Amino acid sequence: MIVSLHVTHASAGGTAALNDVVPELDEEVRRRLPGVQQISEYVVVRTCNRFEAYAVATDNAVAKGFFETMIKNVVPTGNIAYILEDRDTIAHLFRVVCGLDSLIVGEDQIQHQVRESYCAAREEGTAKGMLTRLFDRALAVGKRVRTETALNKGAVSVGSAAVELAESRLGTLEGRSIIILGAGDIASVIAKNLMGRRLGAVVVSNRTYSRAIELAEELGGRAVSMMRMTDAIADSDVVLVATGAPHAVLREDHVRRAMSSRPERPLLVIDVSVPCNTEQSVSNVPNVSLESMDSLQSIAMENVRRRRDEIRSAETIITEELLRLDDEQRERRADEVIRAIGLKLADIRGRELAYARSREGSVGTDELIEDLSRALVGKITAELYRNLREASRDGRTDICDAAAELFGLEESQ
Repeated sequence: MIVSLHVTHASAGGTAALNDVVPELDEEVRRRLPGVQQISEYVVVRTCNRFEAYAVATDNAVAKGFFETMIKNVVPTGNIAYILEDRDTIAHLFRVVCGLDSLIVGEDQIQHQVRESYCAAREEGTAKGMLTRLFDRALAVGKRVRTETALNKGAVSVGSAAVELAESRLGTLEGRSIIILGAGDIASVIAKNLMGRRLGAVVVSNRTYSRAIELAEELGGRAVSMMRMTDAIADSDVVLVATGAPHAVLREDHVRRAMSSRPERPLLVIDVSVPCNTEQSVSNVPNVSLESMDSLQSIAMENVRRRRDEIRSAETIITEELLRLDDEQRERRADEVIRAIGLKLADIRGRELAYARSREGSVGTDELIEDLSRALVGKITAELYRNLREASRDGRTDICDAAAELFGLEESQ
């Protein structure tokens, strides 16, 4: 039915291990998944903290084998990926959309990211019936959790955690000069969390200069091109890196040139990009400190502690929704049988009604109605009675009991 592959910050023991694995795994899965005949639908979800692939399969064993091969090809050593099936996959997706599986528990960006991945799959035609129902349901569960609990209230995103980390390292951000490298979703969240903190100078630099201008205006700061990034860093206390580049944007030589004019003034670099867009060697520059996604772990743990009650409430909602889904799944089988019975009875009715109409005028009305009603009952029950007698002869009394229950005969016996 449904099989899913997962590589997350939790399974990898931090985000650093994701840097090399996720891009290659993403490329391999997207390239080879369409060629697996037993897989009819799939959705790939890739964020800064995870890579996941959800597939509808006619044979779960084939889908599992495909994913296991991918893991061996991309990650020959180390156990950083895992595979789920059916109800476990559904429960996991619900937890992801609700923010319970995020590095920062309750983060509100993950629902948007999952929705974007799902919508892209629908546009490409890889998400159809079953995955459409599943992801629509998961997004509805996420909305319910955000409406009925306070799980996503406060600092619950990578961007807000980055700002919180900067404050914890510097004591306060008041009067501090900050440069943001990047102007995408996470950079926007960082900007939102910087507002009202009485900062000093604020600079935004991005590959797309027009987007840097937009974000800088929101902060009351200024935008600079990436060519002038080094000069801006020289005037900053904090560099917040949140770009979507697949390579290092902030290099050691940038930082060395920036620090040459202010060697005694400390510089804090916080990179929340995945893969990390800052060369690790920048920490070799005197008076420069580098923090990455893994540095947010302490903030993440504190976030879990503060939201323990909300986490329990969210888990309760997910359990309720899974049980409701189980009930619907069981009812779906009944709906299939009811539909089949309806079609069969409609066919009998149509044939008998046509025969009755062919006799109009040759017999009286009362006789016609009597014959029609008798024929309908006989045709409807003939196979039922035959199967009941056969079941009884074979000792399958449960069939007889079921028939009695279905026709409401238990009390009359």
